[in-house]
Amino acid sequence: MANNAALPPALADFRVFHATDFVNAKTAEVDLASPLKSSPSRPLEPKPFIAKFEITLDNLLRMRRKVQMKIDDLEDAANASENARRRKLTELNAAVENVQSAFKSLEQHLSDVGKTAIRIGEQLETIDKQRRTASETKDLIYFFQDFNSRSHSTDESSTEKLTPEPFALEVFRNSGNEAAAQTASIARRLNAIVKEMGIPGTELKRPKAKENMEKFSEELETSVLDQFHNAYSAGDRATMNKCARILTELNGGTSCMQTCINQHEFFINQSKILTDDFSSSPNFGDGPISVSPKLQKLLDELKTAFPKEWDVISAVFPNATAVMQNFAQRVQSQIEYELSTALDTGDLFYLRTLKIVHQSVLVTYKSLALFDKEVIVRNTKGQGIGLVLDRCFDDLFVPYTDNDRYVDVECRCLRQRIREILSAFNTFVSLQAKSSKIHPTIPSLQAVGNMIMGGHDINQGKSKESLQSLNEPLPEAVGLPSVSVVLEIFSVHLETLERCRELSKIGDLARNVLAVFKVLIEECGRNASKKFSQLENMEIIQIENQSMNLLQLHFQTAVAPMLAQAPTLLRDAVLTKNEFMESVEMKLNYSLKAHLEVLQEWLDSVLAKQKKSDYKPKDEQTTSAGAATSTCTQICEYLQKVLARAEKRLDGVTRLNFLEEVGATLHIRLLDHIKKFVFTDVGGLILSRDLSKYYELIQNFRVQRLDEKFEMIREVGNLFIVKPENLAQVINGSYLSQIDFALLTRFLMCRADWTRVQKMGIFPSR
Repeated sequence: MANNAALPPALADFRVFHATDFVNAKTAEVDLASPLKSSPSRPLEPKPFIAKFEITLDNLLRMRRKVQMKIDDLEDAANASENARRRKLTELNAAVENVQSAFKSLEQHLSDVGKTAIRIGEQLETIDKQRRTASETKDLIYFFQDFNSRSHSTDESSTEKLTPEPFALEVFRNSGNEAAAQTASIARRLNAIVKEMGIPGTELKRPKAKENMEKFSEELETSVLDQFHNAYSAGDRATMNKCARILTELNGGTSCMQTCINQHEFFINQSKILTDDFSSSPNFGDGPISVSPKLQKLLDELKTAFPKEWDVISAVFPNATAVMQNFAQRVQSQIEYELSTALDTGDLFYLRTLKIVHQSVLVTYKSLALFDKEVIVRNTKGQGIGLVLDRCFDDLFVPYTDNDRYVDVECRCLRQRIREILSAFNTFVSLQAKSSKIHPTIPSLQAVGNMIMGGHDINQGKSKESLQSLNEPLPEAVGLPSVSVVLEIFSVHLETLERCRELSKIGDLARNVLAVFKVLIEECGRNASKKFSQLENMEIIQIENQSMNLLQLHFQTAVAPMLAQAPTLLRDAVLTKNEFMESVEMKLNYSLKAHLEVLQEWLDSVLAKQKKSDYKPKDEQTTSAGAATSTCTQICEYLQKVLARAEKRLDGVTRLNFLEEVGATLHIRLLDHIKKFVFTDVGGLILSRDLSKYYELIQNFRVQRLDEKFEMIREVGNLFIVKPENLAQVINGSYLSQIDFALLTRFLMCRADWTRVQKMGIFPSR
């Protein structure tokens, strides 16, 4: 155990090192090795511990030196490895740079080689073109010389007719299947050369080439057209395609296209249909109009034939788009024939026909445009026939809609239809004016009041006899205008707006809408508003109010949305509408003012008939104070009718203002009326009863200001029923306290006992 304790510490012992544990371990070794163990009774012996720790320190120092030597060796090895790595990286960088330089050099070399190859290719292509041009020029010269040296005429000096040899181009044509198209191309070029040689100063000495070429081209075209016609009849698309290519090379294929279109069953059938009369049975009524059966059949067949023929045309013609354009233009001419016949009819039938034709053609146009977009453009990878369809559709309606032609007819038709609708009302006003001239006597105020309130005139029988003497219908037979008439006018205008939306161009829509709206305002103002004011009837005021409400609604829902994209025109329309409505309101106010003036005169007339004895009866004991006077009853009954008719015929603020004016008029008349009488005690009771009845009537008006006024006038009536000594109390405890005493004095003077009241001195403060 002593030998083991003397061993130096190993390096592994310091992997997990704790100083306290290490010292304790070494101290324990000293205790175990000492022969004299320490005890509580013996003191600590330090020498063994010192010797032990000295040995341990020596071992640790030797171990430290070994560890340091190992660290130094490892650092030297690491430095050597790092130096070797850096040298290797430097060598690799140099190698990579060399490789990159080599690649750049190779890329530049390849680029130079490519450019050289492109230049060589371009030169070869140019040489090939020149070679082909030279070869074609050689062939053209050869064939031209052949045409110029031949003659199909007969040698007059010879007795025998020489059989002309075929032209070299004819021989070439018969040499193979592909030679026919090449022959057509050569013939087209030779014709161009011949035409250029026809310029003055370039004529040939022997112009045989031109004659021979023209004859050869005609024979070639005729021959190929015959083959195309036979192939078309037989349905041989391959031969038709071959002939179409030949004719396209020869003259663009125009003759072939015309042959195909002219022989098409679609145009043959339509030509037979169009020989009938278009307007043999037109619908001239006011009901909805339908498109012509022949035109509808044409459009239906067009929508069917167009896609169907595309399969044939695209398989036959090299330039199928051009053929379809020609096809569409031919159909346009057929539709124009159908549409032009509508010009011979009336404006309304013409406009309705134009709209329905436009709608039907637009549906067909959209169908064909969709087919062009989804089939023709996709298959040909080109532009298609969309532009041709657009041009055909626009050109079809230009003669009818361009340069304000359409809107002029629309305004004229709208003006005529509004006048027809208002003709009954105009006749009514004219007959009434004639009636007033025939029977110029002035009716009584009672009759005027009854006429205003919708009653019957006392002279009505005489007027009827005078009108019947003219052998004309009575105004009652014609009738006053109504809301249904206004709705009919707006219905006509709505139909006009729908046609404007359908037939106007986008840029002209707002302008056309404004034009027809101004026609509506102009005709309604000229034919209706000026004459409404001539009729003293509250029903006319109601119709005017309802008409203005309908006009505002019509403008907001139908007119304004169509003008929303043109703020300037919308503002113009709003100003026109507002001016018209203001003028109508002025006429309504004038009419109401006339009602009030007649009412005032009627009230003055009725109140003037009231007797003095009504409020100062001779026999006061037998007179009943419980019933109102006949004048009061008559006025209340009449004003009750006025109230009922106003509630029925007037609306909103107009009714309240009118009733307030009526009540104010009655209030003023009654105040003045009271001052004209002298009231006894019984007369005061009768007056109080009359005023209470007036107050009950005014409460039905439901106007607060009138209630206050008539409450005050009822309290004025109390001045005539109280004893003299109670007058001051009555005045100070009511509305009368707010009135100047000088004004009340005029009413107090109407008391039969006024002299006594003065002598009593009951108003010292006044």
